[in-house]
Amino acid sequence: MLSRDKELWMVALQIERIHGTGGAAFIARRQKHFEDLAEEEGAALWQEIGRRFDELNPA
Repeated sequence: MLSRDKELWMVALQIERIHGTGGAAFIARRQKHFEDLAEEEGAALWQEIGRRFDELNPA
């Protein structure tokens, strides 16, 4: 069984594979979607994925 941390890294890697450098914008849209719905847990999840994505793609 995967840890939550590993699951989030897998999501970040998959987004990088599918969206490339556009992954950051994809993640931002998903996070905003959940913020607009006042779904704090969903927004926090995408924020965590975004942190991992940023580590994969440092500026």
